[in-house]
Amino acid sequence: MLNQFPMKKIIISFLPLILLLGACKEIVEIDIKDANPILVVESEVSTETDSSYVKLSLSKNYYESGEMPVVSTAIVSINGVPFVFNPSLQLYKPSLGYVGKTDSVYQLNIRYDNKDYSAQSILHPLFRIDSFFQTFKAANGPLPEGYSISYSAFDSRPTPRYTAFNQGYFDTIVQRDSMVGNTIVFDNILTPVSQQYNFEIPFVRLNSGDIYIAIFKSIDSKMRDFLEAYRSQNPNIPGPFQVPPANLPSNVTGGAVGYFSASDVKRWRYTVK
Repeated sequence: MLNQFPMKKIIISFLPLILLLGACKEIVEIDIKDANPILVVESEVSTETDSSYVKLSLSKNYYESGEMPVVSTAIVSINGVPFVFNPSLQLYKPSLGYVGKTDSVYQLNIRYDNKDYSAQSILHPLFRIDSFFQTFKAANGPLPEGYSISYSAFDSRPTPRYTAFNQGYFDTIVQRDSMVGNTIVFDNILTPVSQQYNFEIPFVRLNSGDIYIAIFKSIDSKMRDFLEAYRSQNPNIPGPFQVPPANLPSNVTGGAVGYFSASDVKRWRYTVK
């Protein structure tokens, strides 16, 4: 399985704070008015056939529990192609066979509740990935002995170009793919230009027979900004050290929140020998 650095436990004494709060006897009630629901957009055009979608929902009051209400009555299109609501998937989908094309600009248009929303994303091509290979490594610090995983690649694209990377493994117990960790965003500013290079994926140690999964998606600069902001809001750090909540950047205009992304997608499945 994948191994990562263990998070250090941080212990803070809350005794002075508890004593201070215990001395307060007056109860102050604050009346917070409900805000009007906002359209929430999650959408992607992909170079994988029949993987493109638009998901629409409405925001809820901070104190409400449960799922956000799904919007099923909007008029949705991307570059003039209708996306129709699929009740079983709870998504807007195009007709079968739809596939995104690289070096294209995609325009999302939504008409809902007499309001118009739009977003734009550029589908940049991904860099070329030729192969994956393994290397046996001795135990080093928190990493046990095992096989590291590297890939051989070639990139002739202009800089900067951005990639969203996810990794995982095939779970033999539940017999399904299991993705681990957060999305990693990187660029091609420091990688060799127009020549073959190898890159070792950090903090990975596997055993013979393990099945490693890697997913690469090209993203534009606006989607990069969204993912970086999302990561900063979910740093996996104890409460007092978290980033204060803030609205994430959005490339959707018209008053909605969320994102629209166009991606060239490559998936790899490597079995450790």
